[in-house]
Amino acid sequence: MPPVYAGGQVATGASLGLLGNRSVMDTPFNQTSYTAELIENQQARTIRDVLANDPSVRAVQPAGGGADGLFIRGFFYDSGDYGLNGLYGIAPYYSTRANFVERVEVLKGPSALLNGMTTGGTGVTSGGAIGGSINLITKHAPDVDITRITGTYVSQSQFGANVDLGRRYGEHKEWGVRLNSTYSNGNTPWNRQTDEFGNVVLGVDYRGERVRAAFDVGYQADNLRPPLRFFGLGATTSIPQPPKPGLNFQVPWAYYAPTDFFTTAQGEVDLTDWMTAYAVFGYHDSNINYLYPSPTITNGATGALAGLPGRGKETFETFAGTTGIRANVDTGFIHHAMNINYSVNDRGYDQNLRGASIIAWNLYTEPTNIPAPANFNGIALSQRTGVRLSSVGLSDTMSILNDRVQFTVGARHQTASTEVTNFLAPASSRPETSSSVWSPAYAIVVKPVERISLYANYIEGLQTPVVVAGNFTNTGTVFPPTPTQQAEGGIKFDAGRLTATLSYFDISQRSIITLGGLGNQTQELNGRQRNRGMEFNVFGEITPAVRVLGGAALIDGVQERTQGGVNDGKKAVGVPVITANIGAEWDTPFVRGLTMMGRVIYTGAQYVNVTNTLTIPDWTRVDLGARYTFVSPWNGKPIVVRAMVENVANQAYWASAFSGVITLAAPRTYLVSTTFNF
Repeated sequence: MPPVYAGGQVATGASLGLLGNRSVMDTPFNQTSYTAELIENQQARTIRDVLANDPSVRAVQPAGGGADGLFIRGFFYDSGDYGLNGLYGIAPYYSTRANFVERVEVLKGPSALLNGMTTGGTGVTSGGAIGGSINLITKHAPDVDITRITGTYVSQSQFGANVDLGRRYGEHKEWGVRLNSTYSNGNTPWNRQTDEFGNVVLGVDYRGERVRAAFDVGYQADNLRPPLRFFGLGATTSIPQPPKPGLNFQVPWAYYAPTDFFTTAQGEVDLTDWMTAYAVFGYHDSNINYLYPSPTITNGATGALAGLPGRGKETFETFAGTTGIRANVDTGFIHHAMNINYSVNDRGYDQNLRGASIIAWNLYTEPTNIPAPANFNGIALSQRTGVRLSSVGLSDTMSILNDRVQFTVGARHQTASTEVTNFLAPASSRPETSSSVWSPAYAIVVKPVERISLYANYIEGLQTPVVVAGNFTNTGTVFPPTPTQQAEGGIKFDAGRLTATLSYFDISQRSIITLGGLGNQTQELNGRQRNRGMEFNVFGEITPAVRVLGGAALIDGVQERTQGGVNDGKKAVGVPVITANIGAEWDTPFVRGLTMMGRVIYTGAQYVNVTNTLTIPDWTRVDLGARYTFVSPWNGKPIVVRAMVENVANQAYWASAFSGVITLAAPRTYLVSTTFNF
């Protein structure tokens, strides 16, 4: 992996899939790689906590709901598409604990060439990772032995412990073993909610002179009771005021219990001094059992809610793999970094859902007296879906003038096959449908002077094929994998211990709209949303005692082609004009070992519906914390005590809007931990 940058919060580079590991200044994209040090110091519980540092990323699923779906650059990114060691869809499905993660790599913009298509949540409805993608790198043993135990506390009364063990063996420490495990249980910051979570992840690696290999296997389980859900809008004409912080609007008998088994195996062999063969394979099995109503706001003025309780089980099984060859050769004064690979991704998804009678309650009164349904006789869903993706990608990065000018050209030929078996409504089933498409990309990096990089790229993303279903005149029509396009340019400045990036991007996503009158309607792939904007990112050290991390994003999200043209030119749902993050750490001079930290997160107002008649207001969250490091009197090794308060003002606010739903933010949350090294 690229080494850690000054300040320790981010790395000097990250993986670019087909293009391999690249430093920030040699990357023709906007990318940030958050480190394990940041994860530990901020006491991040899940990956969404880590991504709270990024101005272009916002969580769009409710806090306290056990899921980590996102908006990146104003486009949805499904929690089922997170990558693990370069394989997308292999990470735990709904939410990933951060304790076993070494790096959280955030790549902005579509990445069909680099990483291939994504499978999406149900396997046949992928959004295509339009705004960006997330890749997680697992921890492996460092050269120094690790024996680390951390006790944790989260308000209201959730206690836990993390164990981190690492050893290297062999004459040259070529063999490594790393074990990470965590367990926590107790009451969460919401009233009447408990969360029991545990995981264990083992990583084994080998570092030889010409051969490198790693194997990771993990299991995690969560039992969340009751899970908080998003709010549907129904026919309401107003958005209600949010309930007071910590109020639990969910019925007491609801539960959410996912389990995930995941594994990756990767290796590379230096065939010559200039050519390396590599491969990585992964498997993921996810099972989710749940019972809850997802409330719909029926009256925004009074806070009246209604919901249909559903008891269900979902199973995801994903296989993924990539194998290829990369080579470095010279032709005259031009240096070539070439790569060719073959990738596959196969996901099967089974869903069974039973419903009960509709219940009604109120947003501002905890529904402790609503009895659980006596039975769930209504079969709402029973289906099996599948997607099989395969692709061949090739790229060549040509550089001259000692890498002062780098031009990358590449393309990926992708084939997507999807199928649906609907056991409840067999007429809605569809056989396997396959189609193929080419996805090109071009990028350039120019370093006119030392410490400055200018970059630009054109790259595409892909959404899975869609088959027209229902009462349309073109029912059965197959829309092939739908390309989305990004054009981006920017400038990066590395002052040695402080780096800043300024980017401009323009992303267009196509969508399906309905045309024609009643009885003669067709569906066409003519809709479009266009997000244009600018991003500013900064990280590193202002002085050896002061570290900063954050930035701002300005996004103009517009619906350009809508059904009947009635919403053309209106703002996109859930895309704030401005989002900003700034965090800082200060090593105090008056107490040795004491570090103060703070973070401000701002999100502008968001439209909730396509007609732009409903909005949620802007919000600001302030987090404050401190850590104190001192030497253990027993073994002379460091002990670290950390404390943090998220949402210091305990503000109640609507955090996000997405596809006809809105979500609540978390109340004030206290985090305390102590790490012992042995």
